[in-house]
Amino acid sequence: MFRSIYLLIGLLILGSCSDNSDTAIQESENQTLRLNLVKMSGKTLNSEKSGSDMAWQEYYELKNEMRFTKIQIREGDTLQSQGNFDIVMIESDKYLKFTHDSEHEIIANCTGTTEELLEYTDSNSLESNWEDCRGSSLYYQFEN
Repeated sequence: MFRSIYLLIGLLILGSCSDNSDTAIQESENQTLRLNLVKMSGKTLNSEKSGSDMAWQEYYELKNEMRFTKIQIREGDTLQSQGNFDIVMIESDKYLKFTHDSEHEIIANCTGTTEELLEYTDSNSLESNWEDCRGSSLYYQFEN
């Protein structure tokens, strides 16, 4: 799935991309990748929740031109925030960095800024750094 993000970036820059076997992959200009919140946990024993047991549902839609929409559904209310995303390296760890266009209550970070960082734990999974200050770990996976 990590390759899919690079493909989306390549599509945005070049209009097409090649994989390791040099096979040309033509992607639709309207391709959207979805990154779903799949699990949350706190610092207490047995606090892990997934699926409909989580306090809220959310996902990121990664779109053309390095844009995203974050959608959170909590107690029947749907909240949205938009901005730009990028892939960044911090001390040899790979992250997706989301910069929201404006402040919003669904931004999960420890800094109070409009940025969120999700660290890759493998090619298909990411984890929020929100646990550092809030005590909750948020785990995401790309939709297949």
